[in-house]
Parts: sequence; structure tokens; C-alpha cells
Amino acid sequence: MKLSGGLILYYIYTQYYTQRHTADIFKYYDDSLVLYHSFFKNPIDFFKIILGLDFNREYFSFNYYMEMNNWDTSYKNSLMNESRLLIKINAILNLIGFKNYFFNSITFILMGFVGEVLIFKSLIKKFEFKYPKFLFWSIVLFPSVFLWSSGILKEPMIIFSFGLILNSLILKRKWAYISSFIVAILIIFKVKFYIFICVFPALISYIISEKTKLNPPRIIFTICVIMAAIIFALGKMNNNYNPLKILSQKQNDFITLSELFDTGSAYKITPIEPNITSLLKAIPKGLINGFFRPFPNNINNLLQLFPLIENLLLYLMITYLFFKMILLKIKINQDVKNILWNSLFFITMLFILIGISTPVIGALVRYKVPGLLFLIIVINLMYDQFKKHPTK
Repeated sequence: MKLSGGLILYYIYTQYYTQRHTADIFKYYDDSLVLYHSFFKNPIDFFKIILGLDFNREYFSFNYYMEMNNWDTSYKNSLMNESRLLIKINAILNLIGFKNYFFNSITFILMGFVGEVLIFKSLIKKFEFKYPKFLFWSIVLFPSVFLWSSGILKEPMIIFSFGLILNSLILKRKWAYISSFIVAILIIFKVKFYIFICVFPALISYIISEKTKLNPPRIIFTICVIMAAIIFALGKMNNNYNPLKILSQKQNDFITLSELFDTGSAYKITPIEPNITSLLKAIPKGLINGFFRPFPNNINNLLQLFPLIENLLLYLMITYLFFKMILLKIKINQDVKNILWNSLFFITMLFILIGISTPVIGALVRYKVPGLLFLIIVINLMYDQFKKHPTK
């Protein structure tokens, strides 16, 4: 099934979005070919680039990086470049698979699937689901997660990292699991820094709540206050670590790219200036964009209809289960409550951040995949509690 998802994604990007240099599933692979060829021409250069020892920037830029479209991005003030790790991984896979695109694609599909299995096994061990098959198939086959975890993209690596994290949190106090937790955090930090910004506070909140048995909402509120203070303090600094400046620049770059390539699915977002007042004004609309777009008037083709249907199904299920649990006075145990609150904490932060910075429906839908994965987990936990305690 996962391999068929890869074929569907390949078909979409060869039949509908035919400009290969802008196609997400090809850009990391195509750039990696430059490194692949360097292995045979100058293997020392290859290993220097892979290991991050390319200190002579002028030499490496002139001989290699100028031939790539994604090694350097327009986000010069970002804490890091999000594409280089994927280009390096693909370059190594090219040596193993003789630069066969489908070998690399299958490797990424397998990585995402292993992550999904780790998530499933961790949750089953922790909560002993009454209907584990429903949990498994909803994680694996939910359309957006299924599609965007089936190609040479960042999403399979993120899902793999989430699997390692959940596995480490549940099977704790063993050095191997602690190591895998650190590796997973570093992957997210390197591949999608904005996801790290959202998931790290939620992880801290989860761990504190589990250790102290304090109410998750109280811990989440405290962490939000601390985060607001940090953002306010850093926002006063005029350097590359100013989060407001980074967010404003990323938003401007994204808007410029959407206008340049005329994506056909762009929508207006609230412009952000590098100050706290502008950010606060943008948050309400960002929240609506992140959780509820695409709206019916955003639909331009069949592919954009599926995310709309997904949103309707997800929120209808959550609403139904929420009110049903209130009416039946179902008491949720502390462990379930902890993961529910902190999953929603992560989802809300992620969707707000995406909603205020992403002006294109296609990109918005893909960037939401990690949040959708945790929404699926939330629904399964609520449904499991409902089925275990139908009359309490």
C-alpha cells in the first residue's frame, strides 16, 4: 500500500505538476546527483561535504553548490538550511542504489512506515487499545499522511522521528532508547526547525506532567508564558536569532514565491512585521487558516477537495466524541489526559505557525501532516476511552 502511495505521488508530479525543478519529490534527489558525481571525480570533496567539513565556502560553492537549486535557500536569516541533510542522504543512497530514483524513494517510504509502526506499537503498549487495528489503519491510510509520507520528502523523516520519540518515552530508562530520543530530536531540529519549535515545548510539558502528575493545562499555560517572554526578549534584538524577524522574512519569501510561480492555490494572509504586536494580530487568522483551510472557495481541482473532506471528517468526529464523553461523564485517566492535552498543544502551535506563514493551499496541506498525525492519535484515544467506559 505504501509503495502504491509512492507511485501515486510520482504520477501526480509527472502528469499534473510537470516542472521538475519545482517538484518537491525530485528536488533533493536531483541536487544529490551533483554530490554523487563528485564521489567519482574527487572523493575527498564528497566526504568533506557529507561530514560538513566544507570550510572553503568559495571553492565548494563554485564547484558544487552553484549547480544545485536547493542547497542554499532564500532564508538567509534562518537558524539552518532545511534541505542539506536530505540532499546528503540521497547522495549516499545514490552510491548504494546506483542513483536509481525508485531505490531512494522506497528507502524514504520504508523510513516513514517504520515510524508509523513505532508510533502504533508505542501507543498500544502504553494504552492497550480496545481496537488496535482501527488505530493502525487510520495512521497508515489517512489520505494526507498516506500520500505525503510516500516519497523523497521531509515528512517520512519527521514521522520516523516521532516514532522514535514515542518509543523512547514509553520504553524509558534504557540507554538505547535515550539515544534514539536524542537522534530523533536532532533530525527534527535539522530537517524542519519550525516543527522542533512546536514539538519541544509539548515534549517538555508531557515529561513534566508525567513525572509530577500535575494538571497538563497548568503546565502548558506556564510554558506558553515562558515562550512569550523569550519571544519578546529575542524580538528586541536585531540579529539573526530574532524569531519575529525570521518569521516575517519567511512569510515574505513564501508570498514572493507564490506570486512568482503563480501556484493557482494562493490565498491572502495577514502580513507580519518583525514586532510582537503584528504577530499577535496575525495569530487569530493563522489559527483559522491552519485548522480549517482549504475552504470551499479555495478548491480549484480534485486534489484540493480531499483535504477539505478530511477536515470535515476529523472535526466532526472530535466534536461527536467530545460531547458524547461529556454526556456520558466518562472519566479520562491521567496518562491519556496528558497525551491528549500535549498533542493538542503541539497541533495548535504547529497549525498557527503554518497558518500565519503559508499562503498556498498545497503547501499548507503538506506542512500540516505531522499535526494531522497527532489529530488521528487524539481521535483514537478519545474513541478508545469512549468504548472502554460507555456508561461511566
